[in-house]
Amino acid sequence: MEGLRAEKLHTKALPYPFTSKEVFEQSMRVPIGPEFNPATAIGPLNRPEVLKRAGVIIKPIEFKEVNPHEKAEQRSGDKHKSKKSKDNGGKPIKKTKVKGKS
Repeated sequence: MEGLRAEKLHTKALPYPFTSKEVFEQSMRVPIGPEFNPATAIGPLNRPEVLKRAGVIIKPIEFKEVNPHEKAEQRSGDKHKSKKSKDNGGKPIKKTKVKGKS
């Protein structure tokens, strides 16, 4: 019965930074906490990955639907589409060169 309960806690695949099962298991055996580590080591072990000052606005992630079957060359062409203007009735704006300026 205990084997079935413990089975739920096992991972199906290795987490990202680990390349072998042995290295992952070794990292899980290392205890984290003030009882086992000196005070100077606990800070870096528990430090968050992203640090922001209080009051700083964090820009939200933009969601973009991507077709996984589409090739990368086709997706990069989307970035160079012409901009549409609201004053021009939604028609694309053409860029023209001005004489005397480069």
